[in-house]
Amino acid sequence: MTLEDLRGYQSQPISEEELKEFEECDLVNDIIDNGVSPMYPQLKWYLLELTNGEEIHVFI
Repeated sequence: MTLEDLRGYQSQPISEEELKEFEECDLVNDIIDNGVSPMYPQLKWYLLELTNGEEIHVFI
């Protein structure tokens, strides 16, 4: 997965399988569970901290 691939997920709902892929990605430093999303109340909000300092917000 490339940096551009990761940026394409910004503010998008994703699957549990995709989250697992992010966990294994060398470009992802940490994944933070932010709880219930204010934008999508039925989804959980996750923050992907990338190795270059960028943050990607995704929802499951």
